[in-house]
Amino acid sequence: MVSSFANYVFFVPAKLRRSAVLRKLRCHWLIEPVILCVVLILLVSGARAADLDDFEAPGFDPVPAPTSIWAGPYLGFEAGPSQTVTEVKANGRTKDASRLDAAFGLFGGYNWQVSRFVLGVEGGATYLGGRETVRHPALGSVKTGAKWTASAKARAGLPIRNFMPYVSVGLAATEHSLEANGKERSSVSLGPVLGAGLEVAVQDKWRLRADYSVTGIVDDKANYGGTSVKRASGNHRFMIGLSRSF
Repeated sequence: MVSSFANYVFFVPAKLRRSAVLRKLRCHWLIEPVILCVVLILLVSGARAADLDDFEAPGFDPVPAPTSIWAGPYLGFEAGPSQTVTEVKANGRTKDASRLDAAFGLFGGYNWQVSRFVLGVEGGATYLGGRETVRHPALGSVKTGAKWTASAKARAGLPIRNFMPYVSVGLAATEHSLEANGKERSSVSLGPVLGAGLEVAVQDKWRLRADYSVTGIVDDKANYGGTSVKRASGNHRFMIGLSRSF
C-alpha cells in the first residue's frame, strides 16, 4: 500500500494538501529523497573545505579566468520509477487509485556560471505510465491515471569540483484521465513542479544525474453518467539521467 510524503510542501490548494492524495504519496519512496538530501547536505558542507584545498598564494603573473564545465547548452535522456495517485470522490464516497510505473523522457537546457553558482533553465517531456483500474463504492469500475507531463523549470546549483547539487522550480502541463459510468474525460492541467538532484560531470562533456521531482495536478470536477465526480491527483518520480553538453 502506498502512503503520502511527510512534511512536503506541495503548493496546491489547501483541500488537496489535506486529502488522501498526499497521504498516499508520503512514504513509498521516502528513502530516495532522504538519501538524496543527505548527499546534498554533505557535499554543500564540504564546499568550504574544497576551497581551502584550492587556495594558492597570489603570484605576479596574471591568471586566466577558469572555464566552467557546467556553462552552456545540454541535452539528455532520463528514466526511473513514477507514481501517480488519484483520489476519486462521488456521492460522498472516496476511493484512492495509485499507479506505479516506469517513466522515461527527454530534457534539455542552458546553464550560466554566476560567481560560485550555476543558474539555468530546463525544459523536458516525460512519459509517466498507464492507467490504474479500481473499484469505487459508488461508481463501480474506475480507470484513472496520468500518461505524460511537460515542464519548464529554473535551476540553481552549487558546483563542487565535478559534482553539482541543485534545486529546481517551475510549471508542468500534465495529462490526466478518468473513466467512470461509461464516460471518459481527459484533461491537461498546469501545476507546479518542484525538484532537487545531484549532477556529476563524469567525462569531458558527459554528465550523470539523479533527479527527484513532485508535480501537482489541479483538481477536476465533472459529470460522469449523471454522477458528479471530483478527482485530486499528484505525481512524483525519481529519475536517473544522462546528458551531453555542447
